[in-house]
Amino acid sequence: MDKKRKMFSLVKKWRESDLTRKVFAEQNGISPTSFDYWCKKQSHEVLKNVDQPTFIELTSKADERELVNCPKIELSLASGLVIKIY
Repeated sequence: MDKKRKMFSLVKKWRESDLTRKVFAEQNGISPTSFDYWCKKQSHEVLKNVDQPTFIELTSKADERELVNCPKIELSLASGLVIKIY
């Protein structure tokens, strides 16, 4: 098995574990810095294979007069922050 496959396999095992990256790396004889590198490299590979872009057009069936003082988009984030776009 080449190094890339081996490291990606370890990254997958780490993601399925309950261990921190540092502890997992140390238990597998890898320096934490090196393991961080492979985790980032694997993440970039995954993102490279995702279809781009992911923008979609949002439309409303409401009458424009009804929307004058209402936000057209309202996002409520888990942190409690609310973003309103008029």
